Amino acid sequence: MKSKKTSFYIAAVLISIVAFQACRTYYFRSNYRDVNMLLHESSQMQTKLFLKAHLKDGEICILRDSWAVDTLRNIVTGTGSRFDFNRTQTFEGSMSIPIDSVAIFETNSKIINPEAGRIAALSVMAGVEVIVGLICLTNPKACFGSCPTFYMNDKEYYHYADAEGFSNAISPSMEYADIDALNNKPISNGLFSITMKNEALETHCVNDVKLLAYPRKAGERVFQTPENDFYLCGNKYPVSKARATEGDITGLLKNEDIYERFSLADESNLSSREELFVNFSDVKNSNDLGLIISFRQTLMTTYLFYSSMGYMGDNVSDVFSILETDSKMRNKFDATTKELGNIDVYVWNETKKQWELQDRIYETGPIAINRQFLPLKTQGQGSDVKLKLVMNKGLWRIDYLALTNIKEKVKPIEISAGSILNKGKADPAALASMGNPDEHLISMPGSEYKFNFTLPDKNADYELFLYSKGYYLEWMREHWIKDKDLLKLQQMVYQPKDYLKAEAKAYKRYENEMEQEFWNSKVDTKTFSYYEN
Repeated sequence: MKSKKTSFYIAAVLISIVAFQACRTYYFRSNYRDVNMLLHESSQMQTKLFLKAHLKDGEICILRDSWAVDTLRNIVTGTGSRFDFNRTQTFEGSMSIPIDSVAIFETNSKIINPEAGRIAALSVMAGVEVIVGLICLTNPKACFGSCPTFYMNDKEYYHYADAEGFSNAISPSMEYADIDALNNKPISNGLFSITMKNEALETHCVNDVKLLAYPRKAGERVFQTPENDFYLCGNKYPVSKARATEGDITGLLKNEDIYERFSLADESNLSSREELFVNFSDVKNSNDLGLIISFRQTLMTTYLFYSSMGYMGDNVSDVFSILETDSKMRNKFDATTKELGNIDVYVWNETKKQWELQDRIYETGPIAINRQFLPLKTQGQGSDVKLKLVMNKGLWRIDYLALTNIKEKVKPIEISAGSILNKGKADPAALASMGNPDEHLISMPGSEYKFNFTLPDKNADYELFLYSKGYYLEWMREHWIKDKDLLKLQQMVYQPKDYLKAEAKAYKRYENEMEQEFWNSKVDTKTFSYYEN
């Protein structure tokens, strides 16, 4: 939620639940209301343990109190109830559930046994009792949330990370590979390490982590486009003048220093747009130009994502089971995200006296700074180049803009990790899981893995990019359950413009205080371990 979870598009899948309610006089799942009370209608969800399995054929099994995993037969066994697609109880007693038949699990029990890894990789955690102090008690929509965060050294960066993996992969069916520019300093000894952390109440399921590397000489850089094309470039032309509604912002955009330009949201409409105007003077070669942009999101999409989770309430696993089994519903996920929009980049054409659209940029997540590159379509603009950025008001933090000249399109080499350390100890099982389509490294809150790489030429310097593939599952906080509102969730999907207008005032109440509370609620991997609490 990049945290790179920031899209709340999964709300779309819940529309079938709303429709189901609309054509009946009872609530969804009311045919097994007694069992639902066991799951969710307790003042403390931790008091009674459960494991709920949504099967791919639409049936549901609910195991109570205890269960076991048979790794040889790949099944879960326990005592509980089984319900058909219409939620009519069909069985009560001991049962065996093939894990391959399960779309998604929901549980309020800690999953710590290694043999239960496949359950962890499919489980939405609801109300799990994990001791993390007073995190997010006063402001649950400001909780720190993130897919895996990556750091190039052991120093704790308080307000950012070097990379944030697969930000939009919020369920198993949405697993994908993400590539992030590391903007690394010169490499001198052919060795490189990066540390992956789980700093949030989430389950991270990591299929692969590797480096993409390309050799560079002094004065050269390699940049990545949103389509994951790579260009070797030379020369840099810094911003000479930049302005926005508030006035001169040149100093904020001229250097890569994490002093970012951002605005506050419109108090009447979260999808309002704004414009930034940027000048580049003394561009010695205006042919084959490209724009370098360093940016990330504010906490607007984090707020919206957590709102959608709250609207799901105790239907959260129903939502995710539909997401896993219905591809048409998955395709409806991004209505509100599209309404928030991209960063649109324009170049002024002096001959035609008009702004010309070059391309659009989008990357989810408020944690890691994204460094992307747009080849510009115009040629021979002269030494003074003017750009305009059009984007959502209150959504984007821009750190740096510059122009550069493209030398050639290139293809980096792929480098797999030579070893992986799990909090300082070699972890051959984690290493073996990398790149294996049937396995995932399961990372729980507090987990920390260090990936060690050897570059092909120890005497060469390389531009490095981080490739990560996987997905993650957000844990359902107990206090989110109280915000259940399926009609609001429906509005997010089918009436995103209306929703963003209606929610603007509520967001403005959070906007000024979210930032500090978000970063203060990070899980400290040095002091906390899911497996020890």
